[in-house]
Amino acid sequence: MPDLPVIRCAVIGVGRRTLDDYVPALVGLSSRIELVAACDVDPAAEARLILALARNGHVPRPRFFPDHASLLDAVDPGLVIVATPHHTHHDIALELCRRGIPVLKEKPFALSPAEAHDIAAAVREHDGHLRLCVQRRHHPLYLRAKDALGRIGAIRHFDATYQLSTDAYQAGWRAETRTSGGGAIIDMGYHIIDLLHWFFGMPSLVYASAAPKLNPDAAYDVEETTLSTLTYPNGVTGVLRLSLCESEKSELIRVYGSGGHIELTRDRLERFDRSNRPVERVAGERSWDSASGVLVNTLDHLADPDVTEREVQDGVRVTATIESLYRSISRQTSVRPLHEETQDARFGSGHRRGTAGTEPTDGVSMAEAAIGVV
Repeated sequence: MPDLPVIRCAVIGVGRRTLDDYVPALVGLSSRIELVAACDVDPAAEARLILALARNGHVPRPRFFPDHASLLDAVDPGLVIVATPHHTHHDIALELCRRGIPVLKEKPFALSPAEAHDIAAAVREHDGHLRLCVQRRHHPLYLRAKDALGRIGAIRHFDATYQLSTDAYQAGWRAETRTSGGGAIIDMGYHIIDLLHWFFGMPSLVYASAAPKLNPDAAYDVEETTLSTLTYPNGVTGVLRLSLCESEKSELIRVYGSGGHIELTRDRLERFDRSNRPVERVAGERSWDSASGVLVNTLDHLADPDVTEREVQDGVRVTATIESLYRSISRQTSVRPLHEETQDARFGSGHRRGTAGTEPTDGVSMAEAAIGVV
């Protein structure tokens, strides 16, 4: 095969995610992609970026800018990675689409159905390319797990738990629903909710509740621990528990079918028959690169509109599911995800929540509208 052209890449946002994950990935893929520019509102971020690049063996120094507008006016990148606080994604993504620049952005896809449809409409209007860094979809162990679902018979139900021991959400932009969009559900839990969507599709009914705050007097207003039940059109049911504040990190998904079940963790997949005898075991890496796989897939499909369309559709639908979880918490009742909202861009950016027939929530995130006082 002829040598592929090297893609000129820019990074918007030079925080821990960029320094710890994207920098090693970009350096490792230097034969295919070149970091030519970066920006961050913190001037000290430039020095941190240079140090991280040097630590990974990178010599050329990218141009550095104080904001994304000045970067985009001065540089013409072939791909932009967006790794900024959640509340800034919407405007940046729209600007990149208008300029015709392919985007790889961090989760969440959006902070509301309205924002999700804004982004989807911009991608379609400008024939854009947008990908989301939902790395489990590209990891060999999770790909193997998705394949294993077809070997346990008719799926009946699942249990999923994802918890962390972290205090990152207790200060800074992650501590406020206004800037993070929320906590256990839309921030930490986005990856697992997206994984469940990849496995089972969009639920038809959800019920969610939030536990009391670990520190009742603390200033953060995001939800820490939630328990949700999800029902799907084919009758499959599932339980999802998310928590930011437990004593250990844990990720475990069990899926039960008529012919057996699987257990999936971050570093192993096991399949059992109906007698609970193990029939398949696959070991994964306890520590794995969470950016390279997505970056390679993005580069491989930069000119594929079908990949972009699937990504956008999934992003809109996952956002609708997340909105329904927050709506259920707010109403303390079961809620049907708004399937019709996944079909057309009916909401303007001025109405952030976009839920017909509910109280006005202009200018607030889903979590703020639902549980801003949790």
